[in-house]
Amino acid sequence: MEQVLNKYKAQNFHVVTINVIGSQAEGAVKIMSNYNFVALKNPGGDWDWAGENYGVHGTPTSFLVDAKGNIVFNVPGLESIESTKLCDEEVAGLLKWSQSASANSDRVAAPAAKAQP
Repeated sequence: MEQVLNKYKAQNFHVVTINVIGSQAEGAVKIMSNYNFVALKNPGGDWDWAGENYGVHGTPTSFLVDAKGNIVFNVPGLESIESTKLCDEEVAGLLKWSQSASANSDRVAAPAAKAQP
């Protein structure tokens, strides 16, 4: 994940981590902060919160979330060369789509003003 973060951070890409094991909260937040990830504590404090809100039933689980907060994809399990490559491809595609959508919205003409009598 750190490779993907370093590649895309200039394009407003961030990695956010949430530790779901309450007893490890302080240590996990410190460790993840060392990787330039945004590290958050589990607001629910237990596994139930992660499972109910995000379908997390094991750790680690990685998600790609778009700018609107929608989960684009997730990768359960430990990081691997394959999962890093998949994440890189997904981020590149999402950023390309986002830039294209933004460029197209800039081209939308403003409504014409009403003619004055």
